[in-house]
Amino acid sequence: NADVPFATETILSASSNDGNNYDWNDKFDYSSGVIAFHWSFAQQIEALNTHNVFMSAKNADDAVSSWSVLRDGDDSKSINKPLKDQPFNFYVHRASHTDETAAPPGCDSIMVLVPCKPLVRMTELASLPREEAILKYKQQFDEDLVNDVREAVMERLSVLQGLENLQDRLIDEVIDTPGTYADYYNVGGGVPFGLSHGLGQLSLTRPGAEPSTHDNVLFVGASSRPGNGVPLVLIGAKLVAKRAIKKLQRKGSNIQ
Repeated sequence: NADVPFATETILSASSNDGNNYDWNDKFDYSSGVIAFHWSFAQQIEALNTHNVFMSAKNADDAVSSWSVLRDGDDSKSINKPLKDQPFNFYVHRASHTDETAAPPGCDSIMVLVPCKPLVRMTELASLPREEAILKYKQQFDEDLVNDVREAVMERLSVLQGLENLQDRLIDEVIDTPGTYADYYNVGGGVPFGLSHGLGQLSLTRPGAEPSTHDNVLFVGASSRPGNGVPLVLIGAKLVAKRAIKKLQRKGSNIQ
């Protein structure tokens, strides 16, 4: 699996090290990064539905700043303040609300997604072996930052009835950051949702299926046309499959 911005710089680039490095094209605009907490609890969390969105909107200023506090985390106004003291938004998925097999009896599991900034590209890491580069990038989301976000989310959840002591019931935790998404999925900037959908990257302005540099390569996925999200990616996959068949047929293949 390789996202378009990663593939062009790491796999298809003439300067790549046979794919044994990690780099991406940072000339694009990217969607939000994500800090994800996968939590298991020794209690059922009846206060949550399947899909839950927690938003800060005490006033207009809070509503606006709630979308920038993590994405623009180096802003001098916020960098020295704990996240719990700032407006921020997050999403919680509780699969067991509709699928009782998602957790053992009497227990529960949830996934929390907190928007954050993408990885900051460091050109000096492009020539390093992949494992070394990924390790360096993971350090952009260090333990102090993750602990701050965890504490803020737990405090927001604790206001719900029955969740006052939720952290005491936590029995397992897996954490993902842009650094781990870069490692697992080879996505540029560590963002799981690919390129953003601004006017400059929409429809025909988004990377197409056929790169101009390689005749034997086709692109598909969240960062190519028609766009990100499961429906659009599946449509893109269908179109690319048809295009691949036509290419092979032109070269004499009997594939149908």
